[in-house]
Amino acid sequence: MDEFMAIAIEEARATKAEGGSPFGAALVRDGAVIGRGRNLMIQNNDPLSHGEMEAIKAAGLQESYADTVLYTTAFPCLMCAGAIVRYQIPKVIIGASWAHTAPSREFMQAHGIELLELRLDACYALVE
Repeated sequence: MDEFMAIAIEEARATKAEGGSPFGAALVRDGAVIGRGRNLMIQNNDPLSHGEMEAIKAAGLQESYADTVLYTTAFPCLMCAGAIVRYQIPKVIIGASWAHTAPSREFMQAHGIELLELRLDACYALVE
C-alpha cells in the first residue's frame, strides 16, 4: 500500500476512534499531501463533513486542482463526487467500493475522472 492511502486510512482510524464514521482521504500534488481529512459528520453535527470534502477544504483554495490526486478509503458518495468534478480533480484512488456506488461512479466517469479501485482489506475492515 502506498504512503498516501496509508494517510487516508490513518484519518479513517482516527475518526473511528472518536466515534465518527470510518472514512478518510488525502489530496496529493507532486508527491506531497496538500490536504487530509476525515469524516466528521458525527463529531461536528455536519452532514457535509465527509472525508473527501474535509481533505479538499484542508488544501484550501487552489489556483487549479488539475494536477492533484485524491486518495480515499471508500468510494466517494454523489456529494463528494460533485466536488471532485467541480474542482476537476482528475484522478481518485479508492480503497474500498460497494455495489451501491454506481451513481457516483457513473457521474465521475462521465466527467472524465480516472478511478482506480484498490479493494484493500484494510479499507473494508474499517467499516465492518
